[in-house]
Amino acid sequence: MLKRIVLLLLGVLMAYVPQAALAGDTEQKPFLDLSGFYAFDAYSQNNFFLGRSGQAVEDAEAVGQTPTVGGVSDKDNYAVQLFRIHMEFGYENVHAVVRGDLAQSIWGIDNSQRDTDRPGFSNIFNNKDTGFETHWDWAYIDATHPEYGLNAKLGRQKVALGNLLILDQDGDAIIVSKKFDDSGSLILGWSKMSEGVDGLSDEDAEFAGSDVRDATLYLAQYKAMVRGWLINPFLAYYNDNGDGDMTSYIPNGFQYMKARFTPNISSATAFGLNVKGKKGLVAVKGEIDFLTGTDDISNTSSGPAQVLDVNDGDLSGFNLYVDAKVDAGPNNFKVGGVIGIGSGDDDPMDGDGNINKIRTNGFFYVNEIWEDSVMPDELGITPQGLGSPASRGYREFENTTLVQLNASVDVHPKVNAFISGTWMKATEEIYAWASATDADGNVTAASLAGVDSADDLGFEVDGKVTWKMSKGLLWIFRGGAFFPGDAAGYLVNGTADYDDTAWEARTTVKFGFDGVRIGG
Repeated sequence: MLKRIVLLLLGVLMAYVPQAALAGDTEQKPFLDLSGFYAFDAYSQNNFFLGRSGQAVEDAEAVGQTPTVGGVSDKDNYAVQLFRIHMEFGYENVHAVVRGDLAQSIWGIDNSQRDTDRPGFSNIFNNKDTGFETHWDWAYIDATHPEYGLNAKLGRQKVALGNLLILDQDGDAIIVSKKFDDSGSLILGWSKMSEGVDGLSDEDAEFAGSDVRDATLYLAQYKAMVRGWLINPFLAYYNDNGDGDMTSYIPNGFQYMKARFTPNISSATAFGLNVKGKKGLVAVKGEIDFLTGTDDISNTSSGPAQVLDVNDGDLSGFNLYVDAKVDAGPNNFKVGGVIGIGSGDDDPMDGDGNINKIRTNGFFYVNEIWEDSVMPDELGITPQGLGSPASRGYREFENTTLVQLNASVDVHPKVNAFISGTWMKATEEIYAWASATDADGNVTAASLAGVDSADDLGFEVDGKVTWKMSKGLLWIFRGGAFFPGDAAGYLVNGTADYDDTAWEARTTVKFGFDGVRIGG
């Protein structure tokens, strides 16, 4: 019933706003806006499994065996590229928006090789490609009624809240906003996160063994400027009706691995407050989130690869984030600090489960190694930080308490340097699960009994140098070193036997362009 009411209200507004946007206005001229960028990244990533992969290679060589590794290891040197284009075309108050990625690829990997199972000269050129396929992330209509301050967006678009701690994705959505003269904007949204199966039915039934029902998301937020400060309270409700087959879209519907011992999310409610502003020399941004939810799937073990949490059906959690910077001197010299705290699960085999987010793509940034990660299902193809689907560390502030000190300065009118140090601990202790799995890789309450636990995640030092070479052209050198504690070893490998320093060196060349308009 809630979904029908929301869709009816949003549908009425969606039908009205575009019609009203052009009504009586015959002076609007069509236009085409173009913007985008090309980015090249070269990586040297080392010990992202804290030495486990490298040790396995050494052990195999020592006994005369041929070493084997997965696609990602403790020694990865590679390069990626991306050309992104953003286009808007239509009229001033009603236009279409599309954003696509072209020639996105990992250098040296051809994902569309020619056929080898048929003869013929033309086969030399069949399916031949030198990079990953073109894909379009956004495609939606943006309509505004300027007289009444109404705006509506319909289609695949960015769906996000706050600082991207609890929600950050490209989703199929309807988002309607109402701007008030002086007090701010009210924004309402609905997003279809999953159709349930590769089909259209919404019956309380299964197709090929899977529950066909949908997973949907409802959003409400208010944005206002108060004495120069952004005040942004928001509310999100997520509901997955398709968990009758003992799986849920989060996490079973993802085609990548999250951190171990993740609950099935049958429903979730998130309330948060995002604040940003500056007082004198001090600039501050921050966020606090409270989440509750349910896990209606009664897991008895973690399952293969330790994917799942075992809990009593209740989920709860929180995030706290504060980032402050002080103008400390000439040459854009700034000193700052970050405090981040996210709730954790004190027992992955019993009690309430933990929830810190609904769904994110990993674009929230704190540091280079431990947390930084872009998920591969929508926008990224790079393993990046320890929070990636390979190493399966935490992202954002999941079960993490951290304190960071940082500083930046313009060492030249075109060159900025940044350095940071971050101390991290687990909010709740992490268990050593590697020796507690059964023959199928499952962890149960019995197998975790009496095993070691720890909360010392580690310490990280990072640096970044950005050179503005010319208009739109940047050359960035960045990297860091993460010194793991026992808790990091337990999370990534299930054991503290491997504690090599994880380090990364990375260079980025990026050229961006905007402001190209035709017509209008």
